[in-house]
Amino acid sequence: MKKVLIVDNHPLYRDYLKQKLSAEQLEVTISQQNRDAFTKTISLLPNLILLDIEDDSGSEIDFLERKLSDQNTARIPVIVTGPEIERTNIASMAKYGVIKYFAKPIQFDVYFEAISHTLQVPLPIDLTPSLLDVHNNGNIIFIELAQGLNREKLALLQYKITEIIEKENIESPRIIIMLTNLELSFVDGYNLEFLIDNILALPHVHTKSITILSSSPYLRDFIDGHSTYSGIETSPNLPKVLNSLIDTTLSSSISDLITNKILLPSNIAAKDTTSVETRFHADINPDAPVSSNKNGNVLNVAIIDSNTQDLVLTKTVFESVSATCSAFSTGKEFLESFKQGKYNLIVLDVMMEDNSGFDVLAEITSSLDAPPVVVYSQSLDKTVVVKVLSSGAKTYLVKPQKPNVLIQKCLAQLRRENNDEHTHRG
Repeated sequence: MKKVLIVDNHPLYRDYLKQKLSAEQLEVTISQQNRDAFTKTISLLPNLILLDIEDDSGSEIDFLERKLSDQNTARIPVIVTGPEIERTNIASMAKYGVIKYFAKPIQFDVYFEAISHTLQVPLPIDLTPSLLDVHNNGNIIFIELAQGLNREKLALLQYKITEIIEKENIESPRIIIMLTNLELSFVDGYNLEFLIDNILALPHVHTKSITILSSSPYLRDFIDGHSTYSGIETSPNLPKVLNSLIDTTLSSSISDLITNKILLPSNIAAKDTTSVETRFHADINPDAPVSSNKNGNVLNVAIIDSNTQDLVLTKTVFESVSATCSAFSTGKEFLESFKQGKYNLIVLDVMMEDNSGFDVLAEITSSLDAPPVVVYSQSLDKTVVVKVLSSGAKTYLVKPQKPNVLIQKCLAQLRRENNDEHTHRG
């Protein structure tokens, strides 16, 4: 059984993630505070660490430093969630074994796909098309569900609303669920139960706190058929519900009432910094498979090699640690696409068939703040090695290297580069 360590100070999302992964037969351990994270890492030696970083990430970086310093834990992969930070700072985390960095709010389906890919374990996720939005005005929490009922989103909804209740200190929340363009039937009963039960599990929420807006004739029969749902109001009439909850004398326009009284402008504009999005990658890019999404990759690597077989092998090695790889078989092809700041690392074979290897090296290293260049060639000629290093390359590696050795030596170079930058700035 594969093991996952969750290091997250966000109890709601942390507990949900544990429940989700445990259901897929993974051994999940939680570290509620960063100070015991390394102790648990040493004792468990997990296959994957899921780490959440707060705005002040000092304690999390201390944990990563300790992980890196121990040979038993240094290579354990880490997937990080955290605030928006500079791309160069994200790339510097590769030295700690960080393979993915997701800026909050994350799209859960992409995040879960990254976990599945890293562990090489199939982790099914419900990709039923569904749009979910949550807003609040005072003690009124307004939920809109459209297209379909996605169980992943219905489960996450409980945590999203709990955040609102706790953040706004709502003692008596009123829940309005608007089911937009949903043709409900008995096949939806299972998911409707899941939706309502999750909401009833919220603090200070009871059946008389819930109103469901839907034109579906099935919904009324469904609610009447559950004695535990007695007290839940159903209505197809939005104006009637709004009239019972808020002052509707200021406007006769339903759209204005929703915008001004339910969806406050401040709520619409506010940046959502919670752990997850209510809209997934599959909603925004329905034609693109989740696995094709490169968002979250820590490293962006350019590989230049005129030997097709070596080019493919090197690309595969870096993709195994979730790097985004661009492969080039000629120096000219690379230079035409080269832009400063695009790559975190360049792996170059200077012994190119078109003799452009050293020209490429000179062009890269002459650029201001050039990314580190690791030369990966077959030549054992000392003259070539000296010329490579004197031309600005950071490391010379002789082909072939074992995949894990190649990765570790490249990450070590990134680590030295990052340390040199901090020393220079200091």
